[in-house]
Amino acid sequence: MKNIPRTGKQYRPKTAIKGKRYRCATCHKRSPRPVKTPAPWYCPRCAAEKEEAFRGMDATVNSASPARPGSDATPDSST
Repeated sequence: MKNIPRTGKQYRPKTAIKGKRYRCATCHKRSPRPVKTPAPWYCPRCAAEKEEAFRGMDATVNSASPARPGSDATPDSST
């Protein structure tokens, strides 16, 4: 059998398995205990920043989209 070295991106997993994750995906700060949630994991500070950025982006998208004409008008009862 050939001796094929198992190195490189194809062989290694992209993220650590559950319980072996210790680093924040953004700032790489170490977690005090093993992280059991699915990857990526964010420390509380980075999670708050990410949430605020998401809310700001969501607010700009919602305010930029024009309202549909006639969506808030009362229905005509003259029929």
